[in-house]
Amino acid sequence: MRKNRKKDETEIIEKTEAADSEQLAEVIEKREPEKKEKKTHKGLIVLVSVILALVIVAVVIVFGVYRGVNIWAYGELGEGLPDASVFVKGDGTAKYVGNNDISLTEEGSYILTIDKDGSERKVLLIVRDTKAPDAGNKDVKITIDDTITAEEALTDVSDAGEYTVEWQTKPEFGKAGTYASEIKLEDNHGNSRVVTVNVIILGSVDRLVHEAGEARPTLDDFMVVERDEAEILTDMSTIEWNVPGDYEVEISFDGETYTSVLEIVDTVAPVPDKICAATLKDTEVKAEAFTLGFEDATEVESKLLEEPDVSKCGALTCKLVATDMGGNSTEFEAQLIVADKIVELEAANKTMTEAEIKAALPAEYAGYTIDPEASEMEFQLTELGAHAIYLENAESKAVVAIVVKDTTAPVAEGIECPCSTGYYCEPIKFVTNIVDMSTVKAAFAEEPDWSTEGTQEVEIVLTDRSGNSTTVKAKAVISPDKTAPVIYAAKDRYCYVGDAVAYFKEVFAEDNADPKPEIDVDKSKVDAKKAGTYDVTYTATDAEGNSSSVTVKFTFIEKTVSEEDLQKAVDTVTAKIFTDGMSKEEKALAIFNYCYDNITYWGDSDKTDLYGEAYRGLTEGVGDCYTFYAATYILLQEIDGIQVLSVERMNGKTQHFWCLVNLGSGWYHFDTCNVGPQHYKCFMKMNSDLAPLSPQYWVFDHSLYPEVATTPFVMP
Repeated sequence: MRKNRKKDETEIIEKTEAADSEQLAEVIEKREPEKKEKKTHKGLIVLVSVILALVIVAVVIVFGVYRGVNIWAYGELGEGLPDASVFVKGDGTAKYVGNNDISLTEEGSYILTIDKDGSERKVLLIVRDTKAPDAGNKDVKITIDDTITAEEALTDVSDAGEYTVEWQTKPEFGKAGTYASEIKLEDNHGNSRVVTVNVIILGSVDRLVHEAGEARPTLDDFMVVERDEAEILTDMSTIEWNVPGDYEVEISFDGETYTSVLEIVDTVAPVPDKICAATLKDTEVKAEAFTLGFEDATEVESKLLEEPDVSKCGALTCKLVATDMGGNSTEFEAQLIVADKIVELEAANKTMTEAEIKAALPAEYAGYTIDPEASEMEFQLTELGAHAIYLENAESKAVVAIVVKDTTAPVAEGIECPCSTGYYCEPIKFVTNIVDMSTVKAAFAEEPDWSTEGTQEVEIVLTDRSGNSTTVKAKAVISPDKTAPVIYAAKDRYCYVGDAVAYFKEVFAEDNADPKPEIDVDKSKVDAKKAGTYDVTYTATDAEGNSSSVTVKFTFIEKTVSEEDLQKAVDTVTAKIFTDGMSKEEKALAIFNYCYDNITYWGDSDKTDLYGEAYRGLTEGVGDCYTFYAATYILLQEIDGIQVLSVERMNGKTQHFWCLVNLGSGWYHFDTCNVGPQHYKCFMKMNSDLAPLSPQYWVFDHSLYPEVATTPFVMP
């Protein structure tokens, strides 16, 4: 065996040696891959061993160093650095340490250091944009003449990066309607969102809210675009203006018909027109007996909150509540006289004296005397309602209620009233020379067609406080508005150097059509810091562009009394004459009585110095008619919610001054001077009250002032 093996090896050697170079190369080439393959296997084994070692080390580190901590966490682009606790597993806490001033406005990865339980670790924050752009949406209203971009239709569009906004479903611009349109928002990282918005395209207003009792809306109020050939198709006279609710109004232009909703609301609580009620003993009284009506645009119902005790005679205070159709309520108190007898008298513009009261009592009380402390010994027959008269004789006592009633309908003259095309005109403007013993309200029997030019016959229904009515015929002359507003109470004035000037203290404008004409003042020539006389120009302009101007003189003088000293004098007086709960009418009467009774006429004054004369009248109690006026004017400024105008006699041999006052029921004369004709107490008087007393004493330029009321003023 050995010999054979050796022989074989020798043969191999010999063959190898005898082989040429090409054979040798071939042999080597065949054996080399076998060697490489063996080396590769060894390398893989080594690499796997290293990787396993590293994994083991990593596991040791993770479970050792990073126990309870996430090595990485995600942050949202644009939301700022998250709280370090996002890297903590469970409920633990951590905080950042070192420099954490990194930008979160771009996507990327950031190595940070946190401290957990006193140990610092490196962590990885991966910032990504995963949220689509955000936006708010609401109903968008535009007109048929407008367009809007997708982004303009949204509110508060936001995203951490750049974004695009585009219509996905677009509204049909130029055509009225409501379109549920979709808008796509997409950011530069591919996040997107679709938002739905309602785009309301209007040809006319979709809803017009109208307060009952206010000036009625016109065509312009329903229009949202400008068109010369527009018109209201709906018969506006068919709308129940004093009934809250929704009413459709059709508008026509451009060959199309558009529908608006007119929403009539009543948001104002009723104001009771109170009177003192009267009832016989042991007789039920109803809530309606305490009022003549209510100042409210809609129907009002009233009721007693408590039933009064009518088992014995005397005066009671009753509590009532009134509620209108809008659900607005007012609680109020009114007086009740429980009487043995009731005597009714017709209202008249005169005073009921003590003698006339005695003459009006029933014959059965002939032997009785009147208790002057408990009874009304004198009252105006314009004061509707009950007046208590307490009687007594040696054997018994009695209470008689004299009830003043107005059973006579108003009297007035109808006129041709100029009206403007498309504008509502108040019915009271169609009548003049109204005569009645109480306040009169006017209404159309049938409203004119304001859109048609020409002359139309109208009937005006006049109703007084007691419900008496009459109908007066008048004419509405309707034409395009070319009439300029009228400026009232713009006249020469005296002012004080250095004081702020109230240019609109009294001045206002009224227009035949526009309920709120604009009024401007040009005071560019005034130097309020320097004594002198300057031109001031007022200009009033209505909605149609018609305008009028008035130029007056403002004369600036040095002040003789400071505002502080004057106010102290005013406060001293009002502290004496005002009490808590007084109405504005009661305060006005208190001011009248104070000035009439406490200022003595002295034939001189400085008629350029309003403050000085007011101070003189309030502190010294002397002066002439200007002093009475000045003190009255300044005191009336202490009453909220009233209007006061200054009046000067026209073309008289001497000057005379007084006030026009509007307490809410119209303008009346208010003159506290106590040396006028017959020492007349001119408190809230009409022109017709003053004319018989003197043809000249209260003559004034009517063009400067609004119309004075023609029905007697009545204290509420």
